[in-house]
Amino acid sequence: MINLNEERDKNLIQEIVELGGHDLLKCYQCGTCIADCPTGVAAEPLSVKRLIHMIKLGLRDKLLEDETPWMCVTCGGCEERCPREAEPFEIVLAVRRWQCREDETFIPTVLGEIYMRGHTQNIANAANLRKSLDLPELPPTVISKPEWLERFQKMLREMEFVKEYGFMFGIDVEE
Repeated sequence: MINLNEERDKNLIQEIVELGGHDLLKCYQCGTCIADCPTGVAAEPLSVKRLIHMIKLGLRDKLLEDETPWMCVTCGGCEERCPREAEPFEIVLAVRRWQCREDETFIPTVLGEIYMRGHTQNIANAANLRKSLDLPELPPTVISKPEWLERFQKMLREMEFVKEYGFMFGIDVEE
């Protein structure tokens, strides 16, 4: 629940824009991005619409504690359907960057899933759903490009953070 009594930060929009959420202000809260988001069935579903609302309200503390941006399965459906081309997925990525920048101790609980699959959830079985929505069966991500996942995992294993804390997420940096 959003607490409107929380102190508001007027600079939050600009910070998210600078980190890649360039089209944030195009969003007019229609909800198309979340209408059939695969994370909608999660215990705490991702709502790009809610994230954008928090950003526009300047709710820095609320946004910082929200782990739902890390639930995004990177299927690209929100981007493909947004009538305003607000690039919801890019906004989610910008929020992730912002969270990590704001709190260098921030450790998303889904790091292990991201490392293993390149996604927070297994979307390889979503081919039929994507096809029914007239989308390609596999999104243009690591699911359809295994060599990208290998490069991504290699990059992560080289990061000091992963070398030090990878065990917390089932990441074996000695591979």
